[in-house]
Amino acid sequence: MPLVQDRAASLLEESLAEKLHSRLEEAYRSTHFRSVGKPELESWRHSSKALLKVLKKAGLGECQVLLEHALPRSSLRVDAIVCGHHPASGRPSYVFVELKQWSSVHSVQGGLVQQHARDELRQHPSDQVRGYCHYVQHAVPALAEEKELIGGLAYLHNASRRDVEALLDHPEDHWGRLYTRDDESELLTQLQRLLDSRRSHEENAGSARRFLSHRARPSARLLEIARDSVLNRTLLPLVDQQQTAYQLVEDKLVRVNEGSRKKVVVVVGGPGSGKSAIALSLLGRLDELGLNGYHSTGSKAFTKTMRRYLDPGERRVADMFKYNNEFGADKIHELEIIISDEAQRLRQASTRSGSYGRNAEQGEPQIKELISAARVPVFLLDENQRVRTYEVGTVAEITRIAKQLDCEVDVINLRGQFRCGGSDAYDRWVDCLLGVADESPVKWSSLASADRFQVHVAGDPHEMEAWIRARKSPEETGRMTAGFCWDWPWGDRRARRPDIRIGDWERYWNYRRANQFGPDHDYWATDKRGVSQVGCIYTAQGFEYDWAGVIFGEDLVWRGHRWVPQPEKSFDPGVRGNRSSFPVLARNAYRVLLTRGMRGVTMFSVDDETQEHLRHLAG
Repeated sequence: MPLVQDRAASLLEESLAEKLHSRLEEAYRSTHFRSVGKPELESWRHSSKALLKVLKKAGLGECQVLLEHALPRSSLRVDAIVCGHHPASGRPSYVFVELKQWSSVHSVQGGLVQQHARDELRQHPSDQVRGYCHYVQHAVPALAEEKELIGGLAYLHNASRRDVEALLDHPEDHWGRLYTRDDESELLTQLQRLLDSRRSHEENAGSARRFLSHRARPSARLLEIARDSVLNRTLLPLVDQQQTAYQLVEDKLVRVNEGSRKKVVVVVGGPGSGKSAIALSLLGRLDELGLNGYHSTGSKAFTKTMRRYLDPGERRVADMFKYNNEFGADKIHELEIIISDEAQRLRQASTRSGSYGRNAEQGEPQIKELISAARVPVFLLDENQRVRTYEVGTVAEITRIAKQLDCEVDVINLRGQFRCGGSDAYDRWVDCLLGVADESPVKWSSLASADRFQVHVAGDPHEMEAWIRARKSPEETGRMTAGFCWDWPWGDRRARRPDIRIGDWERYWNYRRANQFGPDHDYWATDKRGVSQVGCIYTAQGFEYDWAGVIFGEDLVWRGHRWVPQPEKSFDPGVRGNRSSFPVLARNAYRVLLTRGMRGVTMFSVDDETQEHLRHLAG
């Protein structure tokens, strides 16, 4: 949905009166639960006005304009969508517009742009708006077969052609064209080709309503993305900085044998920002480029799941998925690429699984091993998902080691949320709830975007399960998880009571070994039989499901006006012995569990005061 929508002429009047940007700011705060940055506020003040003036000159004042429209199942926004009818066909016509205040650019490298010398790389404006068009056409079945219903353009209203000459020699098509202030007559002509100036506002508003009423297909699930990317080589439409990261790495792969200085690529993004989608898309590209490389993680559950579900009979595919500790013996630069997903879990040094970092100081740093083994090392991470004391994958540490090895480093920060109903407000709300963000939490129900993602607090685990069952369709998935506050012993589970007991409710943790009742714990998140067990941080991290249930144990409780960590209540051998790190790691663990859901989450705490706090903030 857009933050603001109205006829172009009315919005122009509001903009000229210096009121439109304030209206957008208020809507943004209510929808996204965060303040607006000064550059964006200035863009709303000046760039929106520039577009609306052009629409008036083109005779399109009666068109309906959607300002800051959120992409389906995402928090990313298109600056403007002008809705009307095509003058030739009479059919609805939608023009996506990317607005830039740029007056110059520093450099253009392989289609990626730096506006200023130290800026992060970003997409060419034409590619950015093209990506939005492609994403929406793919996400909305009603638009999928009719590409011509959507057009796209980028408007750099402050720049002359001479100022941005480096941007001009770039492919253009129906979804992506670039115009500067010198190109106003060409821009007017293009708008008049796509939008009929004879149509009334009522007709154009109807076109907008039709666009907004189209239902989007459900977000692609992780295993679907993996299958399409790696096996079918059908890439998910990447958008915004996702595509920037992909394009940067692809360019390095194409030039891998040119002998230039090695460049390390670090991609940073929160839960649901598309890190794994980038990793899997790159993996699917290797065969086409005739290159060899691997996907690596520190997660046994993720790696085993990919090996098992992509193609159990195809050994070549299974061999593409490895662990971070498997590259110590590789020769320097033997591989073209290593893609380290969930790289926040990288250890100080490669130790055997289950060692819990006891030999962390021995051997080469794991980061150094990965950088040395590949010509193009790629790290995808979220520092707020570190959940054990010996996990050292941070931007600072990767950068430090890369520079020791005389490597350049490019950092790409992903924007947007593609999980949790596409609500970045929910991400922010979770961070405030857990004290990760320095901002007071608010009631979820008070936010304008609360209808995009369901948040519920149950009275007990029975109610949690009932809540998930009532919402989950046969095609959807739902899982229950808990803080690591109950023992997870080895042994024959059928000979004793379940591990987790809360009142008269009891369940097993995800089984260590497969049996007639359920899968091996590594497949808990993806095997249908996993629904009858409770998952933990190590089997949930990296995965997603439609409906999530999260039980707060006694390791993190609310007292008065703050969270109180209680490491003595934890059964996690990876964190309970380090009291100084435990508060951060416990919060991170619950943050991961709370952000696995695609459509909604239900919560419950075994602690009464914490339960009341959760209930109050859910609203």
